[in-house]
Amino acid sequence: RIGGVAMGRMCESTLACDYGNDEVNERTRQIFDERLNFRVARIGDVAGAEACGALKNVIALGAGFIDGLKLGGNTKAALLRVGLLEMAKFCKIFFEGVESGTFMESCGMADLITTCYGGRNRKCAEVFAKLRLQDGSSDTFDPEECNRLWSKIENDMLNGQKLQG
Repeated sequence: RIGGVAMGRMCESTLACDYGNDEVNERTRQIFDERLNFRVARIGDVAGAEACGALKNVIALGAGFIDGLKLGGNTKAALLRVGLLEMAKFCKIFFEGVESGTFMESCGMADLITTCYGGRNRKCAEVFAKLRLQDGSSDTFDPEECNRLWSKIENDMLNGQKLQG
């Protein structure tokens, strides 16, 4: 599948870097920025941006479970709202100097929304929830069966890739 950037659609991204020199930081951002269809914003909060990139994948699993259980858009919206708040709390506890604004950048809110609506973790978690409901095992937990099911879903849906996060 071709993504939005390759198709020339309007996209944005966050470049998290800090070389200690504003001119070098800006020149680095400009390398990636394509004003017509790929807007790149630069922030100095490298740790916050990287943590957002990992933590959103955990929340996307929850979004997939919500979709698989047909719990609706309001439930999913609540998950995203609370998930973003929890991402910020986690980062402030475990990473020094994380900036609140990072979570409103593309690497925070925008990436969280995109991943929770179309990412591989969301898609696989939706299938997992549906299969667990179909086979009537949703009330029981067998770790070996869960691992087998996740492996099958990854093999069937991701063409050799793995879930993220």
